[in-house]
Amino acid sequence: MADLVQQKEGKADIVDMGAALALKEQAPSIDSLDDIVDDSPIPEVRASVPPTDDPTLPTRTFRAWFLGIFFTILLAFVNQFFWFRDNPLTIRVLVAQLLAYPLGRILARILPTRTFSLFGYKFSLNPGPFNIKEHVLITIMANTGATTFAAIDIIVVQKIFYNDSWGFGGGLLLVISTQFVGYGFAGALRRFLVRPATMVWPVNLVNATLFHTLHRRNPANGALRMKDSEDATSWKISRNMFFFLVASASFAYYWLPGYIFPLLTSISWVCWINRDSLLVNQLGSGLKGIGYGSFTLDWSSMSAWLPSPLAIPFWAQANMLAGFVFFVWFLIPIMYFTNQYDGKLFPIYNTKIYDNVGQPYDLQRVLVNNTLDEVAYSNYSPVRITAFFATMYGQGLCALGAIVSHALLYHGKEIWQRVRSAKQKDEDIHARLMDHYPECPDWWYYATFVVACGLSILTVELYPSSDMTWWHIIVAMALAAVWTLPMGILVAITSQAPSISMISEWVFGVIAPGKPIGNMIFKTYGFITVQQAILFTQDLKLGHYMKVPPRDMFIFQMVGTLAAALVSMGTTTYLMNTIDGICSEAAYPFTCPSANVFSASSVVWGVVGPLKFLSPSSMYYPIVWFFFIGFVIPIPFYLLSRKYPNSWVKDVNMAAFMLGGGPYPPAGASIMPTWAFLGFIFNFVIKRRHFGWWSKYNYVMSAALDAGVAISALVIFFALQNNNIHMPQWWGNNSSSIDQCPRVTQNWAGHDTYAEKAAAAK
Repeated sequence: MADLVQQKEGKADIVDMGAALALKEQAPSIDSLDDIVDDSPIPEVRASVPPTDDPTLPTRTFRAWFLGIFFTILLAFVNQFFWFRDNPLTIRVLVAQLLAYPLGRILARILPTRTFSLFGYKFSLNPGPFNIKEHVLITIMANTGATTFAAIDIIVVQKIFYNDSWGFGGGLLLVISTQFVGYGFAGALRRFLVRPATMVWPVNLVNATLFHTLHRRNPANGALRMKDSEDATSWKISRNMFFFLVASASFAYYWLPGYIFPLLTSISWVCWINRDSLLVNQLGSGLKGIGYGSFTLDWSSMSAWLPSPLAIPFWAQANMLAGFVFFVWFLIPIMYFTNQYDGKLFPIYNTKIYDNVGQPYDLQRVLVNNTLDEVAYSNYSPVRITAFFATMYGQGLCALGAIVSHALLYHGKEIWQRVRSAKQKDEDIHARLMDHYPECPDWWYYATFVVACGLSILTVELYPSSDMTWWHIIVAMALAAVWTLPMGILVAITSQAPSISMISEWVFGVIAPGKPIGNMIFKTYGFITVQQAILFTQDLKLGHYMKVPPRDMFIFQMVGTLAAALVSMGTTTYLMNTIDGICSEAAYPFTCPSANVFSASSVVWGVVGPLKFLSPSSMYYPIVWFFFIGFVIPIPFYLLSRKYPNSWVKDVNMAAFMLGGGPYPPAGASIMPTWAFLGFIFNFVIKRRHFGWWSKYNYVMSAALDAGVAISALVIFFALQNNNIHMPQWWGNNSSSIDQCPRVTQNWAGHDTYAEKAAAAK
């Protein structure tokens, strides 16, 4: 040990002693700290990203542009098209990442190698073998089209629920302005969220592992240098072969939960004890209930709502599991069965809105020109929500308070140091390697932000029905600026973050009550821009790991976002003009579940507004205090961790704990037990006992499981379901109740409809 300490002298700016000694314990075959100092201090990063770079690899090639734009357009169209379906099918960027590899190699074989000259600039369509940096740029550009734009939901809700349309041009302005504002925040926060070694962004490690697995045979692309991950395991199978075997098994298995045996999506065995008991159904259902004892055997049901359990550190998973147990399994039943918020009048597990007799809320009775009619509202009914919905609003505020407090307590010193200096001691080899490339000038990001703000103001001024003015945009931007950094820190270390949508809706509801359209738009500028900034920053970190020049990253992200916005808006316009009754049950399966959630929120915070919904006389008033509760809760754990730095308290993260209450619903409660169990097995047991195996295969396995499911889902949909070829109905795919809990959507009185409930009460 003394030898290790001696070797460490003069290298304190690269890796701290604690991290080095911890690695020495995990990987005993490391003979010297010289094996560590030129690598990341984070074990997960060392297992996924080689500390090497080849700056001679071409990046902005014709192949990268062609395949990047192709996959951006393809993903934007497919995902937007299926976003309106009752069960949305999302094609993740992983599919583009996989398909781009063989296509890139094919182009490298067939394209001409001659050099062309255009306006004095010489270039080649085929500058050599298809390389890893081209592949990364293609994937990052495609990722701009892999996630649907939240502004699209506003456009849909405006037209369908409020009979207001801005046309294609107005909708496009709204989409583009909300997207590009996020780039300004992402660029401003690079020094805090990209360069530091401690900002890991765990989800990126799966992508990085897949890149290096695919390109491993090409020495020019870099190779994983960490000899422990190669030698300290008896498994000699290559990563490529391991990926192929796991992906094939995942492809074959997904036919069971995805087509043949959907019951595997949520095994709610408690319901099987007594399928006719409402209480048993409410407590046992993993899809529409609390989910006691339920679990899932469907990888896609977890990956749709949570990051890969193999990618998230187990300490974060343990905190989230504890939060889930507290909020969903403990607090919700107490709130419901003690009839808080008149909970028994409604089903136990949904986020819909009702009137005071349990009927679905009739919005048209209280609106005049899309503005609240106070007299009609007082004559009809206040908006009511389920006990679950109310508790989750409180949980969301708790999470926001905890994020702010946690960021100040645990990262405040680091943030302040980075405000004062662009470079700090926790920058590892990857940051130093990136210094070889010209940095993207700050003014590029700032100019993008200014232009996007100008487009935002132009949008709301051109369309008065937005119920917003220029100063509302300024307030929304200020709100987003406050939240982006603390949320970014949390996502960078846990890959999870709560929604600040309620804060945005709350602020505008106070400023301009009774304006639902304005409330949705303000939420988009004040909250969705934060989400976009974090997404763009995550991609910047992936480029950082893969040593892609920052200026290339900026250009590909910008072009990809513009292309995806045009395609998504065109797809939306086409669907809304061609499908009769879209977003209603008459147009099934195009029922627009996401837009309906947007609509419900616009009623609570826009039509009614927080001044009524959370007034001191309202039964929901206690919700307002949850933010302050969340802010205070991390303080005692921080003080205890300072006093007992080697105890279990150091792993308590109340911000992550608060995230355990989401995303339920629409996610089913059955996914968390399986998700946490897999995390425990791979990121705790195997990581500690078989570190070599974990280093070599863990992230490869995660990527392979995703790939197999994605390809299988495409085959099932386009080959069978799209052609109306369905599995014959049997016990394992009962359409009326997949998890065999048929009464779970009823209320406590056991009635299927609330009209029956009212009649029975009379």
